[in-house]
Amino acid sequence: MTKKFWIGLIIIFVISLIGVSYQKFLKNPRCAYEGSAIPQIYEVDIVLKDKSTRKFCSIYCAAQWFKNNAKLVDHAIVTDEIRGNKIDSYMAYFVESELVTNETNDNRIHVFQQRQDALTHAEKFHGTMTDDPFAIDE
Repeated sequence: MTKKFWIGLIIIFVISLIGVSYQKFLKNPRCAYEGSAIPQIYEVDIVLKDKSTRKFCSIYCAAQWFKNNAKLVDHAIVTDEIRGNKIDSYMAYFVESELVTNETNDNRIHVFQQRQDALTHAEKFHGTMTDDPFAIDE
């Protein structure tokens, strides 16, 4: 085998390694429930009692994970869809409406920091106010 062959093989290996590293470590975080990319405006962070964090792509995914792991959860942080602010879920207003945020899981629950924004969304997209899906019963 020639020297060019080995150099070519090493170059292919290095390019593959860089590609895998980019996808695993540098690319946007993936949903802890279904593995899809997380749009920042719909991001949900669940903080566990051990202070680690699980990131989710929608309220639906986070709520499904939460149902089976509620005992591990300290609190949930949701993202206001209007301003992009991160807030604790107990301070947020949730609306279930006809507007889908994630086609994959049919998420229809929206998060707002201000009550008036939630009411406006509910009126515009035929929705209703709903309870915090991350409320921890003690």
